Amino acid sequence: MSYTGVLELTATKKALKTILSDCYYEGALKITRPVYLDPASPSIYLIHIGGGYVDGDTYKTNIHVEERAELAVTTQSHTKVYKTPKRPVVQETTIKLGKGSVLEYMPDPLIAYEKARFIQETIVHIEEDSSFFYSDIITPGWAKDGSLFRYDWIRSKLKVYKGEKLVLFDHLMLEPDGEMNGLMQMDGYTHVGMFLILHEQVEKGFIDRLYEHLEEAHSDVRFGLSALPQSGVILRILARNTGAIEKMITQAHTFARSQLLEKEYVSWRKY
Repeated sequence: MSYTGVLELTATKKALKTILSDCYYEGALKITRPVYLDPASPSIYLIHIGGGYVDGDTYKTNIHVEERAELAVTTQSHTKVYKTPKRPVVQETTIKLGKGSVLEYMPDPLIAYEKARFIQETIVHIEEDSSFFYSDIITPGWAKDGSLFRYDWIRSKLKVYKGEKLVLFDHLMLEPDGEMNGLMQMDGYTHVGMFLILHEQVEKGFIDRLYEHLEEAHSDVRFGLSALPQSGVILRILARNTGAIEKMITQAHTFARSQLLEKEYVSWRKY
């Protein structure tokens, strides 16, 4: 299969810090040089050189974080999906985490414009004692008449395997209609976000502390926490603007880094 953009990278622990031991990209996808905002681990910025996703685009990303390595990955800017009259945009991501590794994968929000169709499939393979932080934000783009929810549909699938066992299957399907923001769907809200934490130390006490930490600071969103069967939790958020979701995820991420990794929050300073 021919892809619009391909990206493959491997992070390896060398002495006291992580380096990129292998990196390959072609087409519309590139990355910046590693930035060591955290002395022990590099931060990588994914770049789309085309400015946005258009009809029939396909993208493939493979990330491998080897044993005890630590890596932070984000995007340079929002992902914009434009009109797709013939074929939807497809984005495939495969992640492999070695024993004791850490990956913080925090892309900027997805903005889907009028008549956009988008498929996102993310598959994660984790090993013993590995940690994975992941965020996903979906924002409706404005149509010419100023209205929201004019994209056709968005499908997002996240599968996490530990060994050969499927430990998480999260499937989000958004297909706007007249009741999209009604009760039992979006309940009057317009933007969707999630933040996933997989770590061996995530248990009921941590989840309770995280809920209390978030509840005190956010009255303009609806959110909930769902414990996972194996050492993890998902934060789900409904809001009326992107900033409110980003603020909550940043707060949850900061709390998790402090409690689970014993590290301070690192700002990527993209804007």
